[in-house]
Amino acid sequence: MTLARGAALAAAFAVFATTAAGASCLAVVAARDAAPLAFVDAEAFTVSYVHSVTRTPVFERYRIERGAIVQTEMRFREHGPGLPTEADAGYAFRRTPDGFVVTMRRRFEAVTMRVHADQSPALAADGRTLDLAAWGNRAIVLRAAACDSH
Repeated sequence: MTLARGAALAAAFAVFATTAAGASCLAVVAARDAAPLAFVDAEAFTVSYVHSVTRTPVFERYRIERGAIVQTEMRFREHGPGLPTEADAGYAFRRTPDGFVVTMRRRFEAVTMRVHADQSPALAADGRTLDLAAWGNRAIVLRAAACDSH
């Protein structure tokens, strides 16, 4: 790792590090070895990326609830492979002037994703943005964590 890259990673970590003991946090870890990459102090966050086929933006909204990650909404401009075609029972799939909005309540213990710089993957929370490809093109895992666990 170069000194500049190490400084950039340290800066990214510092932006999202927290001191609030016991509050809701999100741990970003390497999928291969569970090495911690960052901690995000937030009860809600958005993951955005450019869809690999349609090359249009996708926004996935989540909340941290009782130690789990709950996906609450997905927005996208064009429909493409892997994107929902209908809502789960009791939720909505609607077309808007900007594309599609799908509401949901999907609970996950962890969210594993493959990130690649070409897709501009980012995690936004409380007005701050973390480049999810900052650690290279790889698989990462998002999981709820107590803020005092790091």
